[in-house]
Amino acid sequence: MKLRIAILIDDFFPASGGIGRSVQTQLEELTALGHEVTLIAPDRHLQKPRLGRILECPTIYLEGLPAHLSVLHFSDRRAELISKVARFDVVHSQTERGALLLGAKLARLQAVPHLHTFHANIAGTHQSVPGAIFGTLSYQLLVLPALRQATAVGIPRASLPARTHETGGLAARVDWLSFAEIAGRVDAYTVPSPFMRDLIDEASGSELRSHIIPTGFNRGMCEAIASTPRERTDGRVRFLSIGRLAKEKRLDVLIRAFRAADLPDAELVIVGDGDQRDRLKALADGASNIDFRWHLSSLSAIAYELVNADALVLSSYRFDSQALVISEAVAAGLPVMYCDDRLTVGTTPESSLLTGPDVSAMARGFNELMDAEVRRSMSEASRGLLADLSPQRTAERYVAAYTELIERGTTRG
Repeated sequence: MKLRIAILIDDFFPASGGIGRSVQTQLEELTALGHEVTLIAPDRHLQKPRLGRILECPTIYLEGLPAHLSVLHFSDRRAELISKVARFDVVHSQTERGALLLGAKLARLQAVPHLHTFHANIAGTHQSVPGAIFGTLSYQLLVLPALRQATAVGIPRASLPARTHETGGLAARVDWLSFAEIAGRVDAYTVPSPFMRDLIDEASGSELRSHIIPTGFNRGMCEAIASTPRERTDGRVRFLSIGRLAKEKRLDVLIRAFRAADLPDAELVIVGDGDQRDRLKALADGASNIDFRWHLSSLSAIAYELVNADALVLSSYRFDSQALVISEAVAAGLPVMYCDDRLTVGTTPESSLLTGPDVSAMARGFNELMDAEVRRSMSEASRGLLADLSPQRTAERYVAAYTELIERGTTRG
């Protein structure tokens, strides 16, 4: 059955980060499966894809601010204008701002199901991001009141998850409370990792209609990896980190751990850029075996780093919802060293090494991965995860979720 799918995103497409990359993959793969996809995205900084239908939507945004502060216009009038030019079988919102609210209004107006995907673990920002509390307050004071008005649905009162299940403090627990109410006001929700569903359902007090749908690796990235030869012959063990140089990624811990491990036959390559650039550069000062590649925009450049690495290393803790770079490491057949036990997508005891989150524990992890036989065994196990993390598998899971909602024939509107 060919479905007419509306995908809504507040973030700039596709260059805003992980959510944009996920939406791009959904657009490509759902179209490849024969479905009619309409992308409703901000009209600013838009790089139009060459497939699907694009509806450019005005956004509330001050130029120069982070992309996650962009908010699609979500008025009743905007929903009516879109409904005049496009009809849908299902509405799929991807961010919890204007896209969520506009999606709720479109679904109600057209009497179709509304699926929402929670991509980001916003509860993980409070330990490291100044001002994260304002995001928490925006949900409670702006988003939820508007969503209540848009859905007009009564739901059971949600409650805070236990302190032992979310250790990030009161604001983090309130974030899961907000997500639980959002989840209760749409027809179903998806998350990329099991821990997110556990916390949302705990806060809601019930098992809501939900699906765990990991974001698969990008097909273009997989092709770039397959066509990139390994050129290194220096004999060193290369550990690779890919991601934003942001405080919540805890790259300061990673650098300290690598230096503490004192491995003259190893090197640490860091790909990415961000506001922690100068601080991290200072921490690495004097270490000739720590190299910064800064921001790499092309798939071929990132693929080169993956193919020429010996292991991927992550230092984020209780922040990432899935960590897309793990899927990319799986595509490259790399062992993964990480310290967050909630990151279960793309990781197994056979393919990856889970350490503690502190410097000494990660330093021991670096030493353990110096063993070539250990890395070889992990690499073999990593390749076995490839099929389940394919982008086609991601799209098939979304289609199954859409079909289930449509066949149920009931909506929250």
